[in-house]
Amino acid sequence: MSDYDVIVVGAGPAGLSAASCLAEMGLDVLCLDEQPKVGGQIYRNIQDAPEDRRKMLGEDYGIGAKIAKRFVNSKAAYKDNALVWQVEPIGHVCYSHLGQSKQVKANYVIAATGAMERPMPIPGWTLPGVMGAGAANNLYKEAGLTPEGLVVLAGSGPLLLLEAVLLIKKGVKISAILEITPVLPSPKAFPQAPKALMRTDFLWKGLSMIREIKKAGVPYYKGVSKVKALGLEKLENVSAESATGKKLSIDADLLLLHFGVIPNTHIFRQIGCAMAWNDEQRYWFPEIDLWGRTSCEHIFAAGDGAKVSGAIAARYNGEMAALEVARCSGIISEYERDLFAEPLLKAISHDHWPRPFVDKLYAPRPDQFIFTDDTVICRCENITVKDIQKMVQEGVSDLNEMKCITRAGMGPCQGRMCGPAMAEVIAWQTKTSPDEAGLMNIRPPIKPIPLGEVAKMELASDGAPGKNWLLDKK
Repeated sequence: MSDYDVIVVGAGPAGLSAASCLAEMGLDVLCLDEQPKVGGQIYRNIQDAPEDRRKMLGEDYGIGAKIAKRFVNSKAAYKDNALVWQVEPIGHVCYSHLGQSKQVKANYVIAATGAMERPMPIPGWTLPGVMGAGAANNLYKEAGLTPEGLVVLAGSGPLLLLEAVLLIKKGVKISAILEITPVLPSPKAFPQAPKALMRTDFLWKGLSMIREIKKAGVPYYKGVSKVKALGLEKLENVSAESATGKKLSIDADLLLLHFGVIPNTHIFRQIGCAMAWNDEQRYWFPEIDLWGRTSCEHIFAAGDGAKVSGAIAARYNGEMAALEVARCSGIISEYERDLFAEPLLKAISHDHWPRPFVDKLYAPRPDQFIFTDDTVICRCENITVKDIQKMVQEGVSDLNEMKCITRAGMGPCQGRMCGPAMAEVIAWQTKTSPDEAGLMNIRPPIKPIPLGEVAKMELASDGAPGKNWLLDKK
């Protein structure tokens, strides 16, 4: 006997839309999210953001208010501050809430885990004063915090420029924007340009960002390399090399890094879902069908946690997964599912027009992942690039073997911050592709929790797999 028909993990655009759709159809739905409020990362704090902050963040952020309102009106059950640390293929979910772990069961699980900023270790990235551009954006959404002093932005992708424009509007002094994207676009991007240009709103948004940056007089360098954060006890300076070979030295109090985003796949890997490698974007993602069904019958993936497509597509993909779950639950027929899906598929297709162009324009390149020997690659265990290279020279080329020997990936982040970069180092040393290094095995708990919680929690009494985590996962 299940506690719920469906458990949705994540309260971003995909999770909220999936939960709303299912609850509106009469299913018993529980949405679990580790944040204190709904919205995910892109719509963080949308329900309580003051009007001036919503206006500053723009129309794209404001869309989240409608999604959140629909979710509230759907009457789906919601648990905030819920840290999901284990999911079983049969639908058992373990989560920690306010110091107590619980296990709940459902017929289906929709994991809408979202994306995370691509970890890109650079020399000095562990210094106080260096953080992700997305983290700075979230601090503004959550608490209205604005950086002080001299700010440098470094990395690639449209979100880097979007954050720069937001800082300019807030009156922040930006010393420079250092973009590692080549000065000349990749020839692979040009065939995709015509379809991208059909989205005039998208084109106008991009041109507007460039115009705002130029108008503000912010030094904007493209094609930079060898970005380093320098300082003794905190960030003092950012150095880099321009596309022409000129040495750049820029005083800074804050360095914001952003090198694109990748799916947050820990839940899918812990469950045992089949994973696939995106060679162009250099990331792993769960194999899914049109409806988001993974290789595990009761587990669905929706949103950027399945494949990075942006907030709008995530919203519709969440509903697509919900429709299939509703069909599997006997709520709607296959004909009704397909009928309801038609406008969603059209909306996804329209939103996708610029995506191939953007993906090829900002596709990560192998030469971006060349790190100096003393660069810390695993912050949790203080493992350097040199440590990884030494192991490769001794014949270690598998991520899990590397993890066992060096302990890189065994810290609180469970390899989120170091795993992708370690694979790039191994690939560079062995002259192979990062996927050949494999994927780190993910075991519960996938988020740090006290073992005392596990000992006290009530477990399933039906004899199903996952009944006793402490015994089953030895």
